[in-house]
Amino acid sequence: MAAGSACFLDRPTSGPASRPCGQLAPCLLLRTFAVEGGFHVLAATRPQPLRGKRLPSLDGLRAISALMVVVGHAGKVLQVGRHLPFGSGVVDVWGPVGVTVFFVLSGFLITRLIVRERRTTGTMDVRAFYLRRALRILPAYWVYIAVIAILARMHLVLASPSSFGRSLSFTTNYLNPHSWVLNHSWSLSIEEQFYLLWPALLMIASEKHARRAAQCLIVATPILRILTFYATPGLRPNITSMFHLRADALMIGSWAALELELHGHSRVLAFLRRPAVALGGAFYCLFAAAVVRRLDIVNVTFGYTIEACAACSVLLWAIGNPRTRVGRVLNSAPLVHLGLASYSLYLWQQLWLSHDTMTAAWMVPLLVCGALICAELSYRLVEQPMLRFRQSCEAFRDPPATSRAI
Repeated sequence: MAAGSACFLDRPTSGPASRPCGQLAPCLLLRTFAVEGGFHVLAATRPQPLRGKRLPSLDGLRAISALMVVVGHAGKVLQVGRHLPFGSGVVDVWGPVGVTVFFVLSGFLITRLIVRERRTTGTMDVRAFYLRRALRILPAYWVYIAVIAILARMHLVLASPSSFGRSLSFTTNYLNPHSWVLNHSWSLSIEEQFYLLWPALLMIASEKHARRAAQCLIVATPILRILTFYATPGLRPNITSMFHLRADALMIGSWAALELELHGHSRVLAFLRRPAVALGGAFYCLFAAAVVRRLDIVNVTFGYTIEACAACSVLLWAIGNPRTRVGRVLNSAPLVHLGLASYSLYLWQQLWLSHDTMTAAWMVPLLVCGALICAELSYRLVEQPMLRFRQSCEAFRDPPATSRAI
């Protein structure tokens, strides 16, 4: 993620940090879809027009995605899935599914930002775009890397010099760092590679051509996964992390942004926005994806694409229905704040939730609280000062208005 990171970010701090993650994250999204008697909750209002700089509900989706990563990592280490009545592996896959949601969000937000800037100014300020990206991602990431370097020097964590080089160069999605505390940088590597390639295309292509390119890449990516799976068996373990084999999630988000800008009421968008489709997407991400991910031949072909489409349907419904009960949950202060700090949480949960730290189930709530505290400190002491610095730089340049959450 970059992921994001992309994915990935002043509200009250009460809420998530005060409860064990196991009480907050499991089935939160699905339960809110069905809250108070059912399905009519989803269809309570018509989709609201997307106005203003900031889209509703996205921070709530970020928060849920980050919690899925946290619960997924904890469940994988503790093998929680084998104790659940609905089958093993459900909780375990919430981590990678949460990353897929981050990818879809990143593709959507970055594309929407660039398209709206081009429509407002007639061009894209490349220098300002990459400055915003750098200030958004690098400071918090460098602080985390520095802390890991200190801990590695003290022999408290395992991380080789080469793993630091791969993490700092954002190449861990192709060159495995072989270090748990740095392993999650594979998703940030995908995000950074996306930032280098996709904006370049948007600068030279029209919106219609960019949308067509996104559609072609959505189709081509699972084909590439099939070819890689059969032609190069040695690369099968890396299929989940290579940019050219995971671009479909980012492209699905990008396509959705372009489709909204070009045809806000197209049939495809209308279908994806349907409450039944959004509910099905939430169910798929929370439960059905676990079944698909156990079937390697399905997972590495079109399984990731289906997963991203499911996440996209939830995204499109959520941003169009902020006044429903589900929308109010997604826009509640605790979830919004956690969504704003989700990038820092994604960085720091890796250090706290590992095989070395989670030696007993009773430790999990304490370790999750540790991750939340580190995330809050990173958000307030690193991310927010960088945001203020970025805004001061933009004030001198007087650029088009952009969302601080991008």
